Amino acid sequence: MKFLNPFKINDWNIKYLLSIVILFQVLLWATTVLEFYNINIPLVRAISAFIALFFLNGMLILRILRIHNLDSIRNLLYSLGLGTASIMFFGMLVDLVYPYLGINYPISTVPLLITFTIFTGLLCYLSFRRDRDFDQPEILDTKGLSVPILAFLLLPFTAIFGTYLIDGYQNNILLIIMFFLIATVPFLVAFNKLNKKIYPLAIFSMALTLVLSTSLITNYITGWDINLEFYFTNLVNNASYWNSSIPDLLNAMLSLVIIVPIFSKISGMSIVIIYKVIYPLIFVFVPLGLYSLFKRQTNTKIAFFACFLFISIFMFFLEMPYLARQEIGELFFVLMIMLMVEKDISDRNIVILTVVFIPALLVSHYSMDYIYIFLATTAYLIILLRNLNLDKKYPKLGKWSILRFFFKPADSIERPKMRYKLQLILLFSITIVYYLFVSSSVLLNLTLTTINNLVTLSYLFLFNPNALMAVGIVTGEKSFLRSIALVFHLLIEAIIAVGILALIYRRTKMKINENFALFTVMSFVLLILVLVVPFLAGALNPERFYQIALIFLALFFVIGWLKLSELFNKLLKYRWKPESVKETSFKIMALFLAISLLFNSGVAYELLQDKPSSIVIHPSMDGPKFTNEELAGALWITDYRTNDEVHADTYRFLLLNGFIPYEKAKNTLYSPNTGSYMLLGTYNLESGKFGIPPAGSSVVQYYDISNITNVATSIYDNGGSKLFI
Repeated sequence: MKFLNPFKINDWNIKYLLSIVILFQVLLWATTVLEFYNINIPLVRAISAFIALFFLNGMLILRILRIHNLDSIRNLLYSLGLGTASIMFFGMLVDLVYPYLGINYPISTVPLLITFTIFTGLLCYLSFRRDRDFDQPEILDTKGLSVPILAFLLLPFTAIFGTYLIDGYQNNILLIIMFFLIATVPFLVAFNKLNKKIYPLAIFSMALTLVLSTSLITNYITGWDINLEFYFTNLVNNASYWNSSIPDLLNAMLSLVIIVPIFSKISGMSIVIIYKVIYPLIFVFVPLGLYSLFKRQTNTKIAFFACFLFISIFMFFLEMPYLARQEIGELFFVLMIMLMVEKDISDRNIVILTVVFIPALLVSHYSMDYIYIFLATTAYLIILLRNLNLDKKYPKLGKWSILRFFFKPADSIERPKMRYKLQLILLFSITIVYYLFVSSSVLLNLTLTTINNLVTLSYLFLFNPNALMAVGIVTGEKSFLRSIALVFHLLIEAIIAVGILALIYRRTKMKINENFALFTVMSFVLLILVLVVPFLAGALNPERFYQIALIFLALFFVIGWLKLSELFNKLLKYRWKPESVKETSFKIMALFLAISLLFNSGVAYELLQDKPSSIVIHPSMDGPKFTNEELAGALWITDYRTNDEVHADTYRFLLLNGFIPYEKAKNTLYSPNTGSYMLLGTYNLESGKFGIPPAGSSVVQYYDISNITNVATSIYDNGGSKLFI
């Protein structure tokens, strides 16, 4: 079957492109008007809004910039980035300007729909004026690929129906089957049973399936930070404007306070659905971008296995769906890395895209802003160091390959140097200006405090070795299976280290982009610092930073694995042909990654009856997931409480974060009849236990609360949650 490539409609004839844009605008307006008259056509308004705002506007901007003939993945990723950034910045402009025009509620349906329609119309006009003559559509041919394409298109439905079985019937069999299905895909690639053209779809489908298996659990949002993110998003959504003066870090993140309310108003989707479906859907484009990034420097098979590692580590699918702002932040982070190795876009357009994506990164996730600043600054300093030609002045430096990487000039550093200057100017200037004027300078003060603490701690560590503390990326549970899982994690990190050494010694035998190499080495250095420096561990969170570092390091796991297999063959005096060794090593790697996925997902613990590790596949496990009754209890106390504190255990405390000010929710036991409230959830009532971490610990311990509930006064009880005063 042959048809025009829908992922590159900016390369189509301008009339066809504009016709599609107009079609989606008509669908959006028509369904919005019909819903006003209580005539609902399921999903049409939401899908039209999603495609129009996040993709078509980006396609039009690419057309205006005359960016053409990219592969489908890059074209789609750049379009998504431009569309997402336009929502943030144009939405912020609307919020700032409209009150001066007498529109006091700028973030409401009618003003937004009219405004973004005009914005899209302007993009259509500019694309027609600038690039009306380009007409080189790409033809897709799916002949012989129908069965695997259909299989991967259906794979996400296993997550949808699997979570339905978990929520409704406490049955995890379909989710367990889902994880086994995903674990078989690396074998298909290793044994060359899957067409290379399917690799991108396979990665996208597996990534989407994994994140949906987490995000779709229960009818309400699940997780940690996402409840606070929901609180600030809901403030904007209810008020129909953004109060930028609220002194909180999250209130400065446009990925939360602009994108979600605007899309909710235009699409008619609830904030909960956006966080559970739309943001995970956007996030799974990250591994797709990594596939393009890795493939252009190595080959399709290496790129596939690197991406599979990235999506199979538990932080990707068990943590990231709980971190909405980081989902958007990683999108722009990867887009910046893609620009770093881009060769098919002119310097002028790369500068324009950089000017868009860097500010978008800054207002999406502040920690990722700091990480990118560190990587860009250190990479630029290495380039300056190389330009000093110290290896010629001091020949002894050249004898050490590990030092040669930092001192020997690369072949092409002029253009990267120019880009680094631009990036650093943008990074520092926009960070200071934006964080100074938004959220009462909270973010700027945090930045300055962080720098001061780092300087102080660096001095202490130089003279006090006892201050060092290792932080492991493993759970606190102890068992034989947990020990095996730890071995897998350590092996992955060790193999990555081998790959990094191969990069530093320039023995990868691959065309690794010099910019990417610099960022990779420095991300590895920063990861080591995060794991051993207590303050950095507390500021960046080792698990979350490890997931970010894998954006660079996942590729070097595969490279390290291949180098070790070459070394093994060399030790055996080349008993096998190099190509045979390579193919065999991919097959063993497939087995390794499949087993690793089963441990990361918690399936291994579930099947072998160890203590469960995942709330996704173990329905009775206590965790940050909430029943309808618990949600009703939280809403009741939000509406009827006086200005008093509400106590709850570790997980119900998170639920409260989404509805009442953070300082009013307490993650502690309470004393009855003292004027404050205590919320008990379904797990508390069924088990009679209340889970909170002891002082100085992050591990939850459970306490019997019968002595409290027997004397406290109940003021609300719906069978699944109970409130005491």
